[in-house]
Amino acid sequence: MRRFFTPLCVRLYILLAICAGLNAAWPRVVRSEWNRERLYRNMLAGNDKERIAAAESLVACGGREQLMKALQSDSASIRTVAVSALYDIWMAQEGEEAAFLLQVAGNSLENKNIKGALNHLNRLTSMHPFFAEGWNRRATLLWQLGLVEKALADCRKVVLLNPEHFAAWQGMGMCHLRLGNYEPAVKAFEQAAKLMPYDRTVQRNLRLSQEMLQRDKKQPAPTRTPEPVGDSV
Repeated sequence: MRRFFTPLCVRLYILLAICAGLNAAWPRVVRSEWNRERLYRNMLAGNDKERIAAAESLVACGGREQLMKALQSDSASIRTVAVSALYDIWMAQEGEEAAFLLQVAGNSLENKNIKGALNHLNRLTSMHPFFAEGWNRRATLLWQLGLVEKALADCRKVVLLNPEHFAAWQGMGMCHLRLGNYEPAVKAFEQAAKLMPYDRTVQRNLRLSQEMLQRDKKQPAPTRTPEPVGDSV
C-alpha cells in the first residue's frame, strides 16, 4: 500500500488533480467576461488576420456584446469584421434546420432562381417565425422585387425580434424613403446610426432623409432613391 504513496506518486496525484480541475474549469474560462473582453481588445488592436481570429473566437464564446461594441469603432476594417461575425451568430440562432433553409435560399439566389429563393424564404419564415435573419433575408429579396411595403413589414418583424439588427433598421429607412415617408425614415436611420455611428452609408442616408423631410415640410419634393446597403433591404 505504501508504494502508492511515495513522494513521486503523491506529486503525480496532485498534478492529475490540477489537470482535472483545469479541464473542468476551462469551458467557463473560455466563455467568461474576462476572456471575451480580452478577445475584444485583441480585435481592436490586431492586424486584419488577428482581428478575424479574435472575432471568430468571440462568435464561439458568445461575445455578441463585444461585437456590437466593435460596430461603434471608427475603423471600417474593425466594423467589417464585426458585421461578418454578428451575421454568423444571427444565422445560427434558430438551429441547423433554419440555417440550412437560409443557405438553400442563398444558393437559389446565386443561381438566379428568384422564385425558388422566395419559396424557400416563405417556408423558412413560416416554420421559424422567431428567426430574425430569415425575415431580414426575405425583406432584402422583396425589396429587390420592388415589393417595398412587404419588405417594410418584414423589416419591422426583424427589429421586433432583434432590435440590434443594424441592417434591418437601414432597410426600414430605405423603404420609408422609397414610399415618401420621410419622418419614419429619419427615425429608422437614427436607430441604425446609434448602432453604427461611423458608417458612411448610414450617415448619408440619414442626411438624405432629413433633407427630404425639411423639403417636404416646405413643399412637395420628388422621391430620391436611397443608396443600397450590404445585406439589408
